[in-house]
Order: sequence, then structure tokens, then C-alpha cells
Amino acid sequence: MSKKIFHSVVLCFLGLVVFAQPQQPIELEELIIEQNKISNRSKSQHTLILNDSLIDNALGTFTDFLQKNTTIYFKENGYGMVSSPAFRGTTAQQTSVLWNGIKTNSALLGQTDFNSTSYKSYDNIVVKPGGGSVLYGSSAIGGTIHLNNQLQFNKETENEIQLNYGSFNTQGIHYKISTGCEKFAVNAHFGYNKSDNDYEWIGKNRKNINGQFYNTDFGVELAYKINSKNTVEFYSSSYNDDRHFALLTPYQTKTKYQNNYNRNLLKWYYKTNRFLNTFYAASVKEAYTYFDQLPTDSKSGGKANTLYFKNESFYNVLQNFKLSGFLEYQKTAGEGYNSGLLFSTQEIFAVSVLGNYDFTKRFGIEVGAKNELAKDYENPFLFSAGLYYNTDLYQLKINSSKNYRIPTFNDLYWQPGGKLNLKPESSYQFDINHNFKYKSVTLNISTYYTSITDMIRWIPTETGFWEANNVDAVTIYGADMFLNLKKQWNNHSVQFNSNYGYTKSIDKKTKKQLIYTPLHKFNVQLFYGFKNFSIAPSFLYVDEIFTTASNDNASTLAGYGIIDVDIQQKINIKNNPFFINLKIKNAANTVYTNMPERIMPGRNYHIQIIKKF
Repeated sequence: MSKKIFHSVVLCFLGLVVFAQPQQPIELEELIIEQNKISNRSKSQHTLILNDSLIDNALGTFTDFLQKNTTIYFKENGYGMVSSPAFRGTTAQQTSVLWNGIKTNSALLGQTDFNSTSYKSYDNIVVKPGGGSVLYGSSAIGGTIHLNNQLQFNKETENEIQLNYGSFNTQGIHYKISTGCEKFAVNAHFGYNKSDNDYEWIGKNRKNINGQFYNTDFGVELAYKINSKNTVEFYSSSYNDDRHFALLTPYQTKTKYQNNYNRNLLKWYYKTNRFLNTFYAASVKEAYTYFDQLPTDSKSGGKANTLYFKNESFYNVLQNFKLSGFLEYQKTAGEGYNSGLLFSTQEIFAVSVLGNYDFTKRFGIEVGAKNELAKDYENPFLFSAGLYYNTDLYQLKINSSKNYRIPTFNDLYWQPGGKLNLKPESSYQFDINHNFKYKSVTLNISTYYTSITDMIRWIPTETGFWEANNVDAVTIYGADMFLNLKKQWNNHSVQFNSNYGYTKSIDKKTKKQLIYTPLHKFNVQLFYGFKNFSIAPSFLYVDEIFTTASNDNASTLAGYGIIDVDIQQKINIKNNPFFINLKIKNAANTVYTNMPERIMPGRNYHIQIIKKF
């Protein structure tokens, strides 16, 4: 039945494409970068854009960056260790991360480790709360995070170098270059981060032991404009890290984890005045090695290689009607060594369509559908539908969708415990978004409801091993709020930013809040600038966190508040300007944890130098 419905939707849209006769020529905008694609194809959903200036001035891990600027909560196994998001009360596997338009969640684990992601390499990061499986496939339940590089033709050469040093022997260097002429555009970037991470455990009379880490990343992007209609782009990125896992007691066995990936992507744009086609061909390789008894060489690991092809077609059917179609094919091969993951392959083919129609300049609707075929399981038929209403002062966006998450390689093929008869997790979501803008004040409020079924959990069996099963169902409802105020006069500048997340994520069986999902999360940042000087204090509050399914008070982690202070001075020596930033993290020296017994750093200091030329 679902296939018949899907085919009917496709035929309906194709009929509109064939028979529609526009009354006047319709011009597409200049080549649409990923950031604009996300906004144009999500008119009934809110998107948050974190731009390059925000990325440039940030310091610390990707977890730190998103924790401060979004409502997403992150669970860390100690600072710099494995970091898992809870996006609108969902699990780490229900948040999808895309790199320049392609999915990059681990095929083995189904999630992204946000402390193994070098965010300084990107020109903008787009955070899109809510379901998005019609556009972005598996895992787009809680939301999607888009890591985008931007290539520009006819651009003067720009260089940027950042150096930083701070507490716990924390060091970093980041370099970026970008340039472009009429036919070519080039970006390149390099990053290195290192820390002994041996901070004091406040009140415990000991340091963080075996917590050291380092990582490197390198990337390049190239674009060639063949002619006015055809442009080819190539993206390449590699990352390597080495992280020791901090010990709970000095007597534990030391372990560490090495992670690396290599991503290569080719894009071909074909553009006319009413049509844009983008073809993607990508290779993504990931591998990890776990050393379980340091300093010996005892280890295990796994790797996965993915080939990914996608074709996107965007067509202006009428002045007020736009249509997008997607074809995707993905093949992944993965295996482990000294582990229970045998060599296995997985193939997925997907077809989806999205259309939006503007009844007036202010009011419109969008509808989408997707069907997917996989080798070892049956995927659900997916849909999305929304409406939007815009005025100069107010925007209303309403969206409803069905979304899903496929079982990971470990869920399906790990032995013992993996099961081929698992169902994909599925969810239904409803989201209402209000955006108010008056002069220099912007307020955005979203309320949402999500129902998730067939959640995959590994549970113990009578024979002693753990087994993957579709056992849980969850109901989630909540609200997100973003507030921004700006004021400038003479040489003074003031800005106030705040975001708040309320998340009720309830297990339908136990009627309890999901573990590691705070009910309240609140951020506030105040910026004051005068000429070449600025200071920006910020405050993060995270409510209490349950660590057991029974919500036992004895194992509950207390809520906490963290104060950071950023101070920046621009210095100009003989017409050679650069910036010096002083960052004080956890300025009040607050004791806090977001995992049992994993005490996080107290007050620490960092200096950052930024030079652009």
C-alpha cells in the first residue's frame, strides 16, 4: 500500500512538471550553497545558522561550541572524551550529521562523536531541529547538524591563522586559506589540537588521570566553472585522533582509543534559468582501534567503507511552485578485528520528492515523501507536510513528519547479539514555530511533540550475552526559545543572546524521564564592545540528570551553572592588525559532572591569537 501511495505522489508531481506552463521566465539565484539549500527546502521548519565569525572566535571542543550556542545537551565521559548528543530528548543515534550535504554518522555505531569533529574547518554550521528523514535519511529524528564549506569565485586571497595555549598544557593551531578567480576557487585548512587534560578534580585531592588527547585534521575544497551552466566541486577531508580514556580510580587499567576517517566528495552542478541539478559521488572511510590494556599492544577495532551516490533536482515549475526530487544509493562494507563484527555489507536505495507552493507572497505549503529499499530490513514509507506564513514582523511555521533510524552494523551483524530481523526505529513529529522580529530584537519559539516506537536497545539474555531488540517506545514534548537583541551607538555595541530548552522525554513503559535528558537547559550571553575592545560573559545552566531508568534520586546528577568570560582586544602594529582573546572557562570554579563520577574541569584559562591577511 505504501508503495502505491508513493508512486501516486510521484506521478502527481510529474504531471505538474509536464503540464505546467509558466507565464513568464523564472530565474534561479546564483549557485545555491548547502546553507541556502537547507533553508529553501525547509520553509516550514526553523534553522539556526552559526556563521564563520562565531566559529573563528570559539575555543575548545565541538561539544563546547554547540553546548553554548544551541539547546542540545551533550553527555561526556569526562572532558574531551566520547560526547553524545540528546537533541530534543532523543538518543545520540537519532541526530544526523551531514558534511557538505552527505551523511557522516558512523555506519558501525550509528552516531557522531562530537569530540572527534574538527568544527574549525567549516565556514558555517546549520542546526535544524526536528524531523528531516525525507530530505536527510536515517537518524534525522531529533534534528540535523550540517557542516558546510563554501567556495567562492572571484575572491581575493584570504589567510587566517589561529594559535592558542591554555591550562592543562592545551595547545592548538588552525590555518585556513581561500581564493578564487573567474574559473577556479580553492580552500584549504589544517588543524592540530593537544591537551594533557590533567585538571584537578575539585575536592578529591587528585588529578584527571590518563585523559590526554590530540587530534589533527586536513581538508581541501576545489571548484571549477566549466561554463555558465556547469560547475564541478571536489571536497576532501581527513581526521585522526588519539584519546586516552580518563580513569575513575588510579588503579584501573589504562585504555585509549584511536579514530580516523577520510572523506572525499565530488559534486557536479548543472544550472539553467529554471532548473538546478546536483550530482554527488562520495567515498567515506572510517576506522577505530581500541587499546584495552596499556601499555601493551592488546587491541581490537573495526572499519567501514561507504560509497554514496545522490542526485538532487530542483525545478521552478511556476513562479510560486518549486519541486525537488532525490535519488540516492549507498553501499557500506564493514568488519571488525578481535571483535564480534564479521565482514558484512549493506545496500540502500532511496527515492524522495519535495514540493512547495506559495498561494500568496506570504502564505504557502510544502509536502514531501520518501521510500527506501534495504537489503536486510524493511524501511517505512516516510512523509512530511508543512505550511508557512510570513509578514515583516512575524513568521509562522508548522510541520509534521514521519522519520526513522535504521539499525547499525553492530545492531545487525555483531555476534553474538546482533539480529537481522530488527525493525528501523520510527517516529511521528509535530512542530509549531513562531518567529518575531522588531527592529533589532528577534524572538523564536518552537513547541513540538514526538512519538518514537521500536527503539533498539541491547538487553541481557539468560545465556549471559547482550542482544539487540526493538523494545522501547518514547513520547517527547517540549519547547525551544531563542532571543537576540542588538544595540549600537557611537563606538559602543551591545548584544544579548539567550536560548532555552524544555524537554520532557518519557519512556511509555515506565512513565519515567529518559536518562541523560535534562528537563531544563538554559544559555545566556552578553556582549559589550567599545572600539577595539570587547568582553562577553556567558552562563550555562543544566538541570538535574537521571542516570537510571527508574529515575532513582540517589543516582541523580545535580543541576549546575557554569560562567565563562571572553575578552578580546584588537591590536594594530604598523598596519598589521591581529586579535588577542583571553578566555576564562568555569570562572566560578563550579564542581559539576554530566556522567557519574566524571568530574569536569574547574576554572581554566586560555589565550588565543587570530591573524588574518
